[in-house]
Amino acid sequence: MRSIVLKSSLSALLSLAGIFGAIQTVAAQPSSESEPALEIKVKVADYPDSMQNVLLLGRYYGGSQYIIDTAVYNAKTDEYVFRSERPKEKGLYLLITNDKRFAEFILDEDQRFSIKTRFPNLTEHIEFSGSPENQLYMDFIEAGKADYAAMNEAQEAFKTAKESNDTVAQATWRQKITALFDRMDQHKADFIAAHPEHLMAAVFKAQQDIEVPDAPESVPDSLKREWQYEYYKEHYFDNLDLCDDRLLYTPIFHQRMTAWLDKVLYMQSPDTIKYAIERFVEKCRCSKELFKYAIWYPVDKYQRSEIIGQDAIWVHIAKKYYLTGEAYWATPSIVENFRKRITRVEPLLIGNRPPEFACPDTTVDSPHENFISVFSSPKRYTVIIFWSMTCGHCKKSLPQWLEFYHEKGKELDMEIIAICKDFEVEDWKKYIREHKFDWINLNGKTATADYNDLWDIVSTPTVYILDQEKRIVTKRIDQEYAEEFIRLWEREHAAR
Repeated sequence: MRSIVLKSSLSALLSLAGIFGAIQTVAAQPSSESEPALEIKVKVADYPDSMQNVLLLGRYYGGSQYIIDTAVYNAKTDEYVFRSERPKEKGLYLLITNDKRFAEFILDEDQRFSIKTRFPNLTEHIEFSGSPENQLYMDFIEAGKADYAAMNEAQEAFKTAKESNDTVAQATWRQKITALFDRMDQHKADFIAAHPEHLMAAVFKAQQDIEVPDAPESVPDSLKREWQYEYYKEHYFDNLDLCDDRLLYTPIFHQRMTAWLDKVLYMQSPDTIKYAIERFVEKCRCSKELFKYAIWYPVDKYQRSEIIGQDAIWVHIAKKYYLTGEAYWATPSIVENFRKRITRVEPLLIGNRPPEFACPDTTVDSPHENFISVFSSPKRYTVIIFWSMTCGHCKKSLPQWLEFYHEKGKELDMEIIAICKDFEVEDWKKYIREHKFDWINLNGKTATADYNDLWDIVSTPTVYILDQEKRIVTKRIDQEYAEEFIRLWEREHAAR
């Protein structure tokens, strides 16, 4: 069942918790003798003297909110004035008090108007003069207040009925809630029809989910749900005007994009996700700002992803747009940093063959020390573990890998090569004997190449699993998931 919270502004779409933690401050622009492009006069009744010196102007951008201007109180006119010689981006803006209270308003074509409100509940008392866009939205909010209040009451009643296991009352309240949702949806549809160019019409339409048709009769029954999923995935943004820059300056574009990535595409392979993103980016080309965000956000998101294999997503998007010069906002230094990072990361993507290197085995202190390549094992799978004797997690995980090696090594045709990064030879040998590590042990203090850089080793333990052709099966994985990934690799490659 859907749920709704009574709000008299768009903030119902996105929590503002922590707003000031994500805010950047931009100095107020000086006024001009000529008529400014933007002039917003604000009066706040009952604003405490202790906080009255300034009022802040904020705006949405993607998934964040930023302070972009500050207005100082003018005692003579009893008002705050935000001025700019250039117009601001069209979108949803915020009036913010010193104690972090806020009210939202629309900034569109006309950027010269007045606002009156009252402290502490700025939103409830807000009034506009000279701003038809804002007045239309306030009228919409006012007309819907009764339905929002009725919805809260109905949901509370349904909750009580559910707690008392009153199935008859539950059914009654469920019907009322459904009817209220339908009426509220119709209210939004009427607004869209009456004011199609209004910012909130674009937002309301973007909130609407698409209708997925039945699969064609030619599609086998076993594949009908998959057909509908593919349709939903490809048409997910049909109700968003991807040529409308204004949507980036509201919460809705980021909200819909993250839901698409995190829920619709979540279980898909990195290849599926990266090509879906690429198709989406191409649809955004008609909007300079949406195009930028549609590239920047996935690259940022998947660079930070802890899901195995998703680094391939940001590498693909960054290569296509940053390294080709299509990311018009990127400075040469940013592009060069991407180039360097991709050069390091790309050989380590799943399915690729990482750079080869060798380290000495336990004969390291003998006249005829033996260097062993990490590619030396002829077995079907090679697990390479970079570890340290002082690493607490290594002390827990290596015994688990040893047990896995003894139980599954023969069945999986698997070898383990463990590279100790940082200890003297005798201490290392003693540790190996005490813990009965009977796999291939190499001393990483000496190597034929800088494996820390080539294999992106920034912490221990770091684990890679290679197949017989020395392609990466998986990486940075705990032992408990190793067999699952190996079996998955076998199924995928057996089918090729």
